[in-house]
Amino acid sequence: MILFTVSRLEKLKSKLLAGSRLTCQEVRTLLTSIGFQMTRQRGSHEQWVKNGRTFTLAAHSKDAPHYILDALRPLIEKRHEET
Repeated sequence: MILFTVSRLEKLKSKLLAGSRLTCQEVRTLLTSIGFQMTRQRGSHEQWVKNGRTFTLAAHSKDAPHYILDALRPLIEKRHEET
């Protein structure tokens, strides 16, 4: 019997790619994992930057809005294909 250990990060990526809902904290974890850094925050809006590309996380509630997940999904898919 072979046992595989799946990291928490891989579980989050799979959850996102499967279309499941994520919390804003989980989105922050994924953004950090692909190299984004939070540069500023104004109210509930956070600006994350990587190589000149800006990603705005609107953290109005615990769960991330669907449009944030829709914007994050291609970034994770691209990164997932590179590895």
